[in-house]
Amino acid sequence: MFNKQLRKLKYLCIRLLRIHDKVHSIARGFTIGVLMNFIPSFGFGPFFSTVSPKLVKGNTVAGFIGGVAFIWAFPLFFYCNVIVGEAILPISLETKIEIIIEEFEEGIEEPDEVISASLKIGKAFLVGMFVNMILFGAVVYFLVYYVIKRYRKEVLKFIRKKWTLSRD
Repeated sequence: MFNKQLRKLKYLCIRLLRIHDKVHSIARGFTIGVLMNFIPSFGFGPFFSTVSPKLVKGNTVAGFIGGVAFIWAFPLFFYCNVIVGEAILPISLETKIEIIIEEFEEGIEEPDEVISASLKIGKAFLVGMFVNMILFGAVVYFLVYYVIKRYRKEVLKFIRKKWTLSRD
């Protein structure tokens, strides 16, 4: 199974590096595709990562590759959104979640507290999501741009000759 995932990763790397387009467009499309994994998309992530690069004149194939390559990391990105948002807007997360759980167990007597706690957690998530998207997007864009601009041929040769995988 692990070997199968490595084969998919190798295929996606080859596909990304063989795109015939401007380096800026490829890097922009890939970055937008990766950033779609920070947003809860309820199963529409690959679609959004294909359509959204068109809005910023990025490569749609690179966007799809970026979205699919990091789809496994959505839970990690979701957790990072909550942690960063809670660090920026301290909400004492444990207390708010305890209020919500107690209200549901005992029956909702004061829905104002539940709604207030939910809104604070949601606001922290959104703030964390935007901060993570800006920081992570800048890093991914410059990394992909530099690798494609400088080392495209070398990486393709390495993948073709050195990175051998069996067919399990």
